[in-house]
Amino acid sequence: MSGVMHHPHHHIIKEVQGLRAIAVLSVLIYHVWPEILPGGYVGVDVFFVISGFLITGSLLKEAEVEGRINILRFYARRIRRLLPAAALVSGAVALSIPVFPKGQWPDIVNGIAASATYVQNWYLAAQAVDYLAGNTNGPMNHFWSLSVEEQYYIFWPLILVPVLATARKAGLTSRVAFGWVTAFIGAGSLAYSVFLTPLDPGTAYFATTTRAWELALGGGLAVYLARNALSPALREILGFAGIVGIAFASLAYNDSTQFPGYAALVPTLGAAAIIASSGSQSPWSVQTILNSRLFQYLGDTSYSLYLWHWPIIVIYREITDRAPGLADGVLILLASGGLAHVSKVYVEDRFRTSSFAVGKTIAVGAGCIAATFLLGIGYLSWSDQARGPVALNGRLGAMAMLDPQYNWRDEDPSKFIPRPENVKADVPSVYATKCHQEQRRSEVLTCMYGDPTAKTKIVMIGDSHAGHLYPAFEELGREGAIYFRGLSKSACLFSLEAFYHQPFKRDYTECLEWSKNVIAWLERERPDLVLISQSPAYPESTGKGMTEAWLRLIEMGLDVRVIRSTPWLRFDADKCLSASKNWSVDCAPMRKDVFRQDLVSATADKMELRVLDLSNYLCDAERCPTVIGGILVYRDRHHLTATFAKTLSHAFRKELSIDTRAN
Repeated sequence: MSGVMHHPHHHIIKEVQGLRAIAVLSVLIYHVWPEILPGGYVGVDVFFVISGFLITGSLLKEAEVEGRINILRFYARRIRRLLPAAALVSGAVALSIPVFPKGQWPDIVNGIAASATYVQNWYLAAQAVDYLAGNTNGPMNHFWSLSVEEQYYIFWPLILVPVLATARKAGLTSRVAFGWVTAFIGAGSLAYSVFLTPLDPGTAYFATTTRAWELALGGGLAVYLARNALSPALREILGFAGIVGIAFASLAYNDSTQFPGYAALVPTLGAAAIIASSGSQSPWSVQTILNSRLFQYLGDTSYSLYLWHWPIIVIYREITDRAPGLADGVLILLASGGLAHVSKVYVEDRFRTSSFAVGKTIAVGAGCIAATFLLGIGYLSWSDQARGPVALNGRLGAMAMLDPQYNWRDEDPSKFIPRPENVKADVPSVYATKCHQEQRRSEVLTCMYGDPTAKTKIVMIGDSHAGHLYPAFEELGREGAIYFRGLSKSACLFSLEAFYHQPFKRDYTECLEWSKNVIAWLERERPDLVLISQSPAYPESTGKGMTEAWLRLIEMGLDVRVIRSTPWLRFDADKCLSASKNWSVDCAPMRKDVFRQDLVSATADKMELRVLDLSNYLCDAERCPTVIGGILVYRDRHHLTATFAKTLSHAFRKELSIDTRAN
């Protein structure tokens, strides 16, 4: 992704330019046609190795020739090379925001701000473990890898300066000092990547700490090649081996591969092998392809090509509501190439070769970052004005469906609450108070509402489909009618058998341990009533472990009841309402289409447990509208808004026969 280094002590290496072409083509094909190149994401790892090689090599030459590293001059070169094109694409994405539904606007602006400050990778790492995160295809998401590189550009020279000073006092050469610190950081980062990837693949994928070794690998190669020449035969072998390694990873890996970890060694070592093969004169070497005019051109435009392709893909999907096919995929690539060429010639080249003084360059760069960041913050301040707790203002919500005079088709789509642009923030208070357990932990957390001395003590167990009902019990708790405690964990089925968890790419052992801890907790607490609410998305194979867990509660003599799952839409409610001209048809799916085959309810029937069915509060005989009683029902495809969930307090009071009179 980083471009050609035009440093006084550095010359263009054609094989590296050709390797850039391979890297960017891998990423592009993966993003446009993932079925063709399911592991094409390894192109990013190839870029990391290239950046580590070029930057470390440049800094080493500067240290050897000048005896020091001029950090400000280095930063100025990076700013001139990278920031203008990045700012251009960020601005284009900002202008495209109206193409997206209003509910997605805050996520896009957050992405722009995170990219402007080069922390996009950490922003996405946080989302990767956040069960609420819905911005999986944001138009700025690809900036995560640029953020990793920018953090490397910022901190690497800051690390090397004191290392060089220490090395001089110890009588060591710059090359030896570079080699030791690169090896130390690389080994530590690789070990951490191998450790973290199976435990927390989301964070491991985006974190700088788990990717630093890939840059260090390139840096170590620069240090080694600075004083060692390889034989022509070895170069030829390394070139072919490198191509085979990258090709193997691109074709054999997929989204289920635990990555980076050990798996990232294959493409990164392949990239290192190709770099080491540079200079081979054999007509049968891979240099024949890498040095071709096409690959040199693609390598030269790879940075702009990487910047432009992803926003174009995301915007295309948003407009057409489908993934690219063959013909439209080709058009996307051509459009990306055209924009890349223009920005390369008229933005990258002009700024890179400008004669701005170091101080002025840094000031302008800081100004661009600040302007982009403030744009995002300013927008969020404006759009956040309607956020926070929403008063019901006399609206009926769920109870409206029981009124024979009520017709949901008469709802005004311009007046419901929360508004589409604020719906993602309309979540239960459990996420702010952190009483809903995250995926990586297994301790029992409790969300408590009401009076501990109340005569009715209720416990609810489940995943986020329990958590989204908590606002109803929070309302009942305010009335003093109950003492409610919620025990919920993200994406976790209350079960005594571990099941495979796709995000972790392994068995969800944290969920099993949590379930055992919940049982031990219930043995101590002995509530009057236990409610179980789970997502209907778990496979039938999980039924046995779930049944065993329920039987343990029944054997304790607890009153166990199951809540039927809420509807599961085929679209995001806020997106539909923002785009539709006839919401009562487009955004009110048929009742028979939105209730999944519910393993939880089916198991409850077999075990003769009482099932609480709230479907009549969410649907009429035929359809399930997304606006009821002036309130937007869903915050995504299957979770209720907190505002609507509050109005279900009346339903639970009725269904559970809760006495609201004073205790």
